[in-house]
Amino acid sequence: MTRSLNEDDIVEAFVRHNAASLHHMVFLDNGSTDATLDILRQLQAEGISLSVFQTIAAGFDEVAVNTWLYRMADQMHRADWVVFLDADEFITTTSGPLLERLNARSAQDLAITVPLVHYFDTVEDDAAEPIVPIRMRWRARGETGVAKMFIRGGLGTRVSIDAGNHGGILDGRPVPTPHEYQVALAHYPRRSGWHDMQKYVIGWLKVLAAGQAAIGADRSSHYRSPFQTLRDKPSELVFNTGYIAPPVDHAIAILAPITYLGGDLRYTAVSDPGMKTLSLALHYAEQLARQHGALQDRSPEAKQLVNRWNAERKFLF
Repeated sequence: MTRSLNEDDIVEAFVRHNAASLHHMVFLDNGSTDATLDILRQLQAEGISLSVFQTIAAGFDEVAVNTWLYRMADQMHRADWVVFLDADEFITTTSGPLLERLNARSAQDLAITVPLVHYFDTVEDDAAEPIVPIRMRWRARGETGVAKMFIRGGLGTRVSIDAGNHGGILDGRPVPTPHEYQVALAHYPRRSGWHDMQKYVIGWLKVLAAGQAAIGADRSSHYRSPFQTLRDKPSELVFNTGYIAPPVDHAIAILAPITYLGGDLRYTAVSDPGMKTLSLALHYAEQLARQHGALQDRSPEAKQLVNRWNAERKFLF
């Protein structure tokens, strides 16, 4: 089960690699405006078993969305296990295929957690290599302390899935999640400095558009400061070569590329990450502006509020 937004640089490799471990993949797209959906459509036509749904609302109902994804897998596909993955996470195992590891678990284990292993982009990456887990070879030393939950199917409406897919609630109590140490998720959250800027611009705009409840709940607060830096002092990031393509920090990183199982890519086009960041940010700003206009068109209350804002005159100096 995967939520996606503008992942056309990695989604094909993600599908091809993880399809070696999973019988069917379900995507909930959050309004991608790049080639993500085209790539998924072509992968499905090729014969890879996947389904795609879409939502474009700016909101943070992660528990409801994740629980809905679980129930889709449970009710429509009769899943034995439901595996929650972000589109930048690749399943790795150290002892046999994933299915063997899951089948080896005690029947009493209704869920497990597996650790995330973070990989870094560095100046040593081959920019011409389109397969992200081949291009990005340096990872964090030791465990990150972050884990994702894999959970058995068949639990129906008894279970809800937490935000971030790190845990869940079963019959009103936290789901016990013993660790599975032979499985991990290789995580590629930042593929370049430009990709990082793309994520926090769109991420923070989404928080602001969701209203005070999302801001007050501290949603995606780690995007706020870099967004403000790019807004107010863009040269500190845009012209900072150490930020765009950082050197390897041997104190915190080790060279340990994963074994990529997906083969060659057929549908992924290499693009300029800087131009992509600008394009996607403008696409998302346009999307929010259109939703703002639609609210005025459909809601008299919203229109009255905007009219009151337009009528305000504040003496400044």
